[in-house]
Amino acid sequence: MSLCGRILLGLSAATAATFALAPVTLAAPKASKSIAVRIEGPNADDIREDILAIVPETLGVVEPDAFSKALKSAGQTKPVGDTLVSKAQRKKAIDRIRKAGKAAKAEGVIYGVSRTNKKKKKEVHLVYVDENAGDLAVDSAVPLGGSREDRKKALEELLGPTLAQIAPPPAADEDKAKGEGEEGAGDEEKGEGGDEKDEGDSGTGDKGGKRKKNEVGSALFSVELGVELVGRWFDYSDPRTQNLRPYSIFGQPALSVSGELYPLASTDIAVLKGLGITAGYAQALGLNSAVGGGDPISTTYQRINLGLRERLSLGEKSVLGISAGLRFLTFEIDAPADLARTVPNVSYTLFRAGLDGRFPVGPVALGLGAEYILPLSSGPVYERFTGASVQGIGALAGVMIPVATGIEARLLVEYARFFSSFQPEQGDPYIAGGAIDQYLGLRLAGAYVY
Repeated sequence: MSLCGRILLGLSAATAATFALAPVTLAAPKASKSIAVRIEGPNADDIREDILAIVPETLGVVEPDAFSKALKSAGQTKPVGDTLVSKAQRKKAIDRIRKAGKAAKAEGVIYGVSRTNKKKKKEVHLVYVDENAGDLAVDSAVPLGGSREDRKKALEELLGPTLAQIAPPPAADEDKAKGEGEEGAGDEEKGEGGDEKDEGDSGTGDKGGKRKKNEVGSALFSVELGVELVGRWFDYSDPRTQNLRPYSIFGQPALSVSGELYPLASTDIAVLKGLGITAGYAQALGLNSAVGGGDPISTTYQRINLGLRERLSLGEKSVLGISAGLRFLTFEIDAPADLARTVPNVSYTLFRAGLDGRFPVGPVALGLGAEYILPLSSGPVYERFTGASVQGIGALAGVMIPVATGIEARLLVEYARFFSSFQPEQGDPYIAGGAIDQYLGLRLAGAYVY
């Protein structure tokens, strides 16, 4: 019994030591791999950023300053330029790039030159230079004339296979490979660890929650500045008295500015990362109104928007917005007292709620929106009538055209319609069945998205 006890005790100690030491062996550090990325020419920073976006997470990237120093030490003190494209002239430059990559301890170097080719088309010519002196794994051009998404797709197709070959596999894949063939107890223990990792990853988003810059669907903020041609049409339905004056104007210039801010866009907090603050202001310039054949009368038209918007991604590029907020809309004709009782002055305080969407169509995007508008207060023209009830609707449509990284031109049409009904009584000084008040804005604007 004593001998058996000693044997069992020895086996238990050996087993415990095995399980205690096994994690240390599996966690032994491995040498990491890195590459260097350098782009010359126009929009070099944006092109480099797009390349970095497709680099696998397990592959490091050498700091730009460190590689620049290594390149100078290798003898390449000037930009490579179009020499990179000419196979007959680039040997010295390629050798220097290879030498700099070794000095920077990079597995390879992605080197590109942004230029205009002989056909007057913009492109970035890319090569991948590693320690092998043979043919280059990558030696081709990516066109820059299309949208940024087209460029990213082309970069992925050109560089993706090479990057996938040199990138180390994720740690989870290595552990899984090492775990094959082990006993059930060990597999079960590793499976539990894998489940925990999956749960942790589910909330981190793309590459640890990093948002995409200059994209509407993940922007931190956007600003729009535009010139607008505004119009207004006010008319009564079933008028009964002679003191009801309609109004119409179109083509009046106005300036508009608006913006959106998403404070938590860089986080992975559900709902809150897409919640933004919206604001906008527009005012007509030098607006005058003519009543009959009289002198022009100074007129004020302005609108102020304040609200919240929840931004939701639909697919890769489409965006849906759910918004609510307040709008302050003023249209006042500074008429003398005898006319002030007849002109349709309004000062709306409006609650609005609506949906809007942005949908890519080739290189441009289409915008559509609709909203319900509830007047909280309406202004002087409605106060003249008994039992006035006012409702409103709005719509928006437009085309967004990319101009440069984060910059786009916008052509927008915005429409609002207020329809009211009255309940006049006998003897009222103003009698009509209701009124229609319509607003139209044609806006040409430039916007920056960050």
